[in-house]
Amino acid sequence: MIRKVFLQTFGCQMNERDSEAVFGLLFEHGFRQAEKDSEADLILYNTCSVRDHAEQKVFGRMGRFRGLKERNPSLIVGIIGCMAQEHGENFFRKNPEIDLVCGPSNLRQIPDLVDEIERNRKPRLAVDQLGAKYGLDDISYRSDGLKAFVTIMTGCDHKCTYCIVPYTRGREISRSPENILKEMKDLESRGFKEVMLLGQNVNSYGKFDGRPQGAPLRDGFDFVDLLEMIQREAPGIRRLRFITSHPKDAHERLFKAMRDLPMVCGHLHLPVQSGSDRVLRRMKREHTAAWYLGQVDQYRRLVPDGTLTTDFIVGFPGEMDEDFERTMELARRAEFDGAFIFQYSPRPGTPALKLKDDVTGPEKSRRHRELLALQRSVSLMKNQACIGRTLEVLFEAPTRRGENRWAGRTREYKRVVASSAEDLTGQFRDVKITGALDETLLGDLGVDGLRDRQRVRARI
Repeated sequence: MIRKVFLQTFGCQMNERDSEAVFGLLFEHGFRQAEKDSEADLILYNTCSVRDHAEQKVFGRMGRFRGLKERNPSLIVGIIGCMAQEHGENFFRKNPEIDLVCGPSNLRQIPDLVDEIERNRKPRLAVDQLGAKYGLDDISYRSDGLKAFVTIMTGCDHKCTYCIVPYTRGREISRSPENILKEMKDLESRGFKEVMLLGQNVNSYGKFDGRPQGAPLRDGFDFVDLLEMIQREAPGIRRLRFITSHPKDAHERLFKAMRDLPMVCGHLHLPVQSGSDRVLRRMKREHTAAWYLGQVDQYRRLVPDGTLTTDFIVGFPGEMDEDFERTMELARRAEFDGAFIFQYSPRPGTPALKLKDDVTGPEKSRRHRELLALQRSVSLMKNQACIGRTLEVLFEAPTRRGENRWAGRTREYKRVVASSAEDLTGQFRDVKITGALDETLLGDLGVDGLRDRQRVRARI
């Protein structure tokens, strides 16, 4: 009998890559993918603990497990990822329908754990490998033949007071350059056109190699060395991206590599979180607003066509009106191309939990709305500046509306929508930008686009 797995992913790109690897492991183990959870023999939720909202989405869906198990008594249900590491065996006590709880560092064990649960019909907890070396090397399965994620490091050593990641992903550990290059060359040989390098602090790569003494990689090999190696050894990959960068390790040498290496795209995601030095100290962010803006200026000088995005948290404990206004001032001064803006939510086990959550819910919402409105106006202004330019776009898929409209990304990670009767998926095309919204550029394919529109009208 062919067993089927339904796997749903919550959270960041690292979770997406982890899920992809778990699929690969299970496919090698004889599983096939189920389109719906009601068709599955194994249900896995790969979870995120960074924000309370992400956790509540998972908790809100657990009530479905009981009915599914009543219809299929042999069904196995697993919670994997960061929530599994955070809550551990508490899942079994609160949700007896759950059979497997597996943390991010134990994912390689999933096929064997599932077999054990099938034999013994007893729940299994696997969260003991936190801080171990990356365990998902040599898994070649990819859900997409166009773009790929490559995890180059895991964990975080910074321990910002609001963040759960160090407690669910462990300390910073970098994969060896040799293993990463092997994966990159495999992707190159298979015709992948874009790769995104992943890490909690991707540009901090190279500090520790996972040995007990925490030794750096050979010869001080760092993130810029890695970018240069990939450019040299796997030049067939057209675009190389990376996320997420820590301001502490965003420096002139990195910016010059982004400028000089042809495959490295000109987009930097650099979370600032707040524009108030007082709040940044309470967050333990290791930078000041002025220093951060200095890095922004240097980046813009060295990568003049590059884009810059960021993260903000509003309503952090102790954030007063004047602190929030400094955040607004930084957003105006930096002119980010885009920003992810979150309302602070307390995370169990983090140092910030000891701080009084003294910003009311309505006030957090007001600040969120105000900063979001500002950012949307800045994003629109930045996008309008692209009108009239011709940009290279890698088209990824039709838009949800369809109607011969295709969406893709520029090298600078701006989303572009253009019309064509031809399937543009996987194609690089030069697109003239003719319009702009705050999150999307509207483009024209020129002569080819005119012919396509004429064909569409002829069919109508």
